[in-house]
Amino acid sequence: MRVVPRYLKQIFPRFFRAVFTLRDWVLTLPIRLKLSSLQRSDVGLSVSYLSPHFPEPPVQRSEFAHGGAVKLTYLAENFPHQFPSANLIYAVSSVAHPLQTEILQTAKRKGLKIVVNQNGVAFPAWDGANYENSNLSLKNLISFADFIIYQSQFCKESAERYISPPDVPSEIIYNPVDTRLFSPDAFFAKPETLTLLLGGNQYEKYRLELALQTLKALHRDVPNAKLIVTGNLWLPRDEAAAWTKQALHDMNLTDHVTFTGTYAQTDAPKLYSQAHLLLHTKYADPSPGLVLEAMALGMPVVHLDNGGVPELVGDAGIGVYVEHDWNKINLPNPQVMADAVMQVHARREEFSQRARQRAVDLFSLEKFIARHKEIFEKVLNS
Repeated sequence: MRVVPRYLKQIFPRFFRAVFTLRDWVLTLPIRLKLSSLQRSDVGLSVSYLSPHFPEPPVQRSEFAHGGAVKLTYLAENFPHQFPSANLIYAVSSVAHPLQTEILQTAKRKGLKIVVNQNGVAFPAWDGANYENSNLSLKNLISFADFIIYQSQFCKESAERYISPPDVPSEIIYNPVDTRLFSPDAFFAKPETLTLLLGGNQYEKYRLELALQTLKALHRDVPNAKLIVTGNLWLPRDEAAAWTKQALHDMNLTDHVTFTGTYAQTDAPKLYSQAHLLLHTKYADPSPGLVLEAMALGMPVVHLDNGGVPELVGDAGIGVYVEHDWNKINLPNPQVMADAVMQVHARREEFSQRARQRAVDLFSLEKFIARHKEIFEKVLNS
C-alpha cells in the first residue's frame, strides 16, 4: 500500500481551498464590477434591497420565494429597487448574499444608510455547539445597521442574547400579510374530512415527525383526518425521503398525507385553503409569515407555545405548552397536540373569525408599508 507523504497531506487541502476561493472570486467578479458603480442618491427615497439577486431586484410574487425574501418582494413593489444610485440599503438577516460584507462596506463608505430586518438567530437547542459560528454572519450584518427592525419581541431578545446588536434606534415590526390576496372571501371549497396543514419547509426532522404523530393520535377521534405537508425535507434528501416513507408505513398514514413541494406566493391561498387549520410544530419559531398568511385566510393555528408565534396568534388558535430552553428542544406529547386540534375544530368558526380579524388589524401589508416609509424617511433625515 502506497503511503502519501505527510507534506502532501498538508498541501492538498490548501490547494483545494485556494482553487475554490479562486472559483468563487471568478463567479462573483461581475457583481464586484457592478458594485463599484454604487453611489449615493440625493434625490428623495431610493432603496436598494440586499436580496440574493443583488444588484438585480428581488423576485416577484409569481416566482418562488420563502422566508425573508417574501417581504423584500412586498417592499420592492412599493419602493422600487434602485441601483446603482440609492441612499438606503435594506437587508434581511435570513436572506444571504455571497458578497454581503463587501456590499455593506461599500454602501457605508459611500454614505448610504442601512436598515437591517432581524429575524431569528442560532442557539444551542437547534444548532448545537456550532451556534456561535452560525451567528458570525448575523453579527457582521447587524453591526452595519443604522436602524434595526425586529420581527418579534422574541427576535429582539434572541439577538440581544446571542449577537450583540449595536446601540442604534430599533422597533418591533411583525411580518406583513397581503390580506387581499390571502382572503377567506376567495372561494376555495374545504374538504369534508378534517385536514391539517404543515406549512413552510420541513428542514428539521422533528417538525414532520411531531405532525405525523399528532395525526396518528387524532385518528382515535377522527379516523379519516388528513395532513398536507408543504416545502422541502431536511438534508440529505434521499435519507429524508426514505425515513418519511417508512414512518408513513409504520404509522399506517400513507393514504392520509399529501406532500406538495414548494410553491409561489400567488399559489399559496388555494393551497392553504385545502386545509381547515394550520399545525405549526417548529420549536421557538421567531416570526413565521406562514402563520399570518394562514390567519388571514381565516385558518386557526395550533402551535408550540414558545418563540415568537404566540405573539402572532394570540387568541386565534391554541398554543400547546412546552418549556422554553435555549439549550435543548422540548416537544409536547402528540396526544396533547391532537386534543388542541379537536378543541379548535369544535369551535372553528369562532377561531376562524378571530384569525382573520387579527390579521387585518395587526399585520396588514398596508400598515407594514406605511410604517416602513416613516422609518426610511426618519433614517435618511438623521
